Amino acid sequence: MDRLEFEAGLRREGYSVVNASLTPNLRVANHCCDFDAKLFVLGGEITVTRDNKPEIFRAGQCCEVPANCMHAEHVGPEGVAYVSGRRRNGPITREAFESDLRREGFEVVHGGQTAGFTEDMHAHDFDVRIMVLGGEITVCRNGGSETFRAGDHCESGTGRCRLHHYWQG
Repeated sequence: MDRLEFEAGLRREGYSVVNASLTPNLRVANHCCDFDAKLFVLGGEITVTRDNKPEIFRAGQCCEVPANCMHAEHVGPEGVAYVSGRRRNGPITREAFESDLRREGFEVVHGGQTAGFTEDMHAHDFDVRIMVLGGEITVCRNGGSETFRAGDHCESGTGRCRLHHYWQG
């Protein structure tokens, strides 16, 4: 299986696709997640320990961890890059969204914009994930636009985009 096949399978099964990487030698203690997870390693390696049995996953290999399954993670000395899928039973909460961001090494920033604010087309050299807490936001990218409302979330990788913020009180 390759990356595109993996991602297509995730979407067919109702998973949201997440591209991420973890720093070398990162250790995540025994924990469980509130979502089903599937992982396809792009480079590096990660050891996932379930039921006290460690298993190493390297480029081209897949792993599954069901929701509420206790597991630990240990990233190899070169770090790990991967595509993963997450599937929750129900909408994601603000707390779960922030927990996911922290787990993946993102900085959590709370902010907002005034109604009618529009940014010029711009590019970032970092990934951005946004959860809309109130009102709505329209993201223009790749020749199209998409509107996100309270409770929705979106991901924008490096590249050009433009945001238009609306507030509905």
